[in-house]
Amino acid sequence: MGSTGSLYLFILIFVYGLLIGSFLNVCIYRIPLGKTIVRGRSYCPNCHSLIPWYLNIPVFSYLFLKGRCKNCHTQISIIYPAVELLNAVLYLLIYGIYGFTLQALVLAVLFSVLIIIALIDLKYQIIPDSLVTIIFISGVLYTILMTISGAQLWYIGLIGLFSASLPLYLLGLVYEGGIGGGDIKLMAAAGLLAGWKLILLSLFLGAIYASFLALFMVIFRKATFKTALPFGPFLAAGIVTAILFGQSMLNAYMDFYQYIL
Repeated sequence: MGSTGSLYLFILIFVYGLLIGSFLNVCIYRIPLGKTIVRGRSYCPNCHSLIPWYLNIPVFSYLFLKGRCKNCHTQISIIYPAVELLNAVLYLLIYGIYGFTLQALVLAVLFSVLIIIALIDLKYQIIPDSLVTIIFISGVLYTILMTISGAQLWYIGLIGLFSASLPLYLLGLVYEGGIGGGDIKLMAAAGLLAGWKLILLSLFLGAIYASFLALFMVIFRKATFKTALPFGPFLAAGIVTAILFGQSMLNAYMDFYQYIL
């Protein structure tokens, strides 16, 4: 494909990512409230006025309206365009690394669901089972298809299912209330898809991310060492980082390990 064709494809993927990101915002708002995500037009959470399609264009409508509802002029959270942009950027990264493949499609679903999980857990400190189920089903289908094609051995995903979730479960038995059931189920489902190496790296990275943020908040007196932080967003960030860059990180580590020996 020529450079012009590649540019058009990148733009198409970016726009598609923005559109899906807009739908993710609907999921983030409605799922915790028990509302349907398949029916009903978008509306302002404050005045409940319906949003016309021409004012519901991802990112651009937010900029055009200067971050305020056209009807009641209430400030619109910057989270909305941020989710749309994040999803679009992640789609581009997936395509840049994995190309136009079945693996890329599965990872796009995974990353979008992880965005929903992270935002819901951050606000409500829950990880809905329905979202974990989507990841689990994607992992099962992916493992079957990869096994049939000969690209991966079936037991790689099976080991990944328990590699991070089982240690978290055992840790939860020791420290009651310290590890949520949603976190355990999330790592089990994601491990089936990522495999044991990358899911263990995801857990490590998630813990590092959480530690840095907790330390930052303590230093600037935004929290104390006893402040509870939802672990889901950090696990989600760890999974995304590991899947996009994990193999390169592991290769660099092994090269360094061999060098110092």
